[in-house]
Amino acid sequence: MHHSHKMDYQDLEYHGIKYRRHTTDRSDFDRGTVLLFGDNKQNVSRKINSFPHINRVYRLERGVKRVFKNQSFFVEEKLDGYNVRIFAHQDKMLAVSRGGFVCPFTTEWADTWATQHHLTEFYSNHPEHVLCVEVVGDNPYNFQRDPGLGPGAHMFVFDIMDENGKFITPEERYELVEQFSLPSVPRYGKYNTTKLNELYQLVRELNDKSREGIIMKSPQLDKILKFVTPNSDLSDIKDSLPTVFDLMPGYFRNRLLRTVLFIQEFNLDREEYAHRIGYAFLEGLDTLNSFENASEKFVIYVRDYQTWKETREIIQSHVDVKVDSVDDAHVQGHDMTKIKFRRVYEKSTNRFHNMLKGFTHTD
Repeated sequence: MHHSHKMDYQDLEYHGIKYRRHTTDRSDFDRGTVLLFGDNKQNVSRKINSFPHINRVYRLERGVKRVFKNQSFFVEEKLDGYNVRIFAHQDKMLAVSRGGFVCPFTTEWADTWATQHHLTEFYSNHPEHVLCVEVVGDNPYNFQRDPGLGPGAHMFVFDIMDENGKFITPEERYELVEQFSLPSVPRYGKYNTTKLNELYQLVRELNDKSREGIIMKSPQLDKILKFVTPNSDLSDIKDSLPTVFDLMPGYFRNRLLRTVLFIQEFNLDREEYAHRIGYAFLEGLDTLNSFENASEKFVIYVRDYQTWKETREIIQSHVDVKVDSVDDAHVQGHDMTKIKFRRVYEKSTNRFHNMLKGFTHTD
């Protein structure tokens, strides 16, 4: 490898496993690609391809007609969690994040899922395959929690890579998840442009249930689109207002635009949504009535306290962590430690403190 590329990757170690994560897109490796080194730490024993970003469509009908034309496509639910790639390596299961880090929290949970969800069986039959999984429930990255799930973290397979690092087609994946009874994202079957009314109906129902949205995939997986519901956008706005000064500048603008376009396309009740949009902003800042700091609250369960220490280190590298409580718990058949913590955002904390104390600001 040329020295001029030195900054394109980072060499890391996780519990004695040496690996390299690529930090920039290059001709040979995309950002998030992971190379695992063999026992002698020199030669690459395994390459895990990066997970591509999926394009979002703002207008469902026009987007579907433009992208899929007359082709049919599969529809699956888009879950609101974080995305990891789980694979078997040196008799262990590892979970790597989108950016290419081995995630200690998810890697430990993969161990719990291994017995619970037949992962061990799956990998002994397909040792080179990589499961792309959405993790939801109690986790350290995403504080918005699906109320329908029991305590602990939960995995749902949404893509599978084969031994060549290529994504298998939806139909092949459906067969594998059935065969090994792997937990899968909800699947809603095949649609095409003549079935748009049914697709609208499905999206309306998901919105009413405050689900996040849908992913549409062509049978050969060469075309993929995502479309989100306004209810999930509005709960994002509400939940993110307390940390507004630490967010990307386009965060609210994008969500408001998506919501308005959705209301127009789906002919939703404008009165009702005018209230909802307003309340998302009003309720989002209710925390200012008894303001301590701009934070997000998390609950997680770990089997080994060391896993929490490693996870905390990762989070603390970019935001302050305050632990509120540590307790024993019994979750999904295991004795675990329940940790309640907050991520505290400095910029928003300072700005709100000053505002509330009556300080002037030039904005």
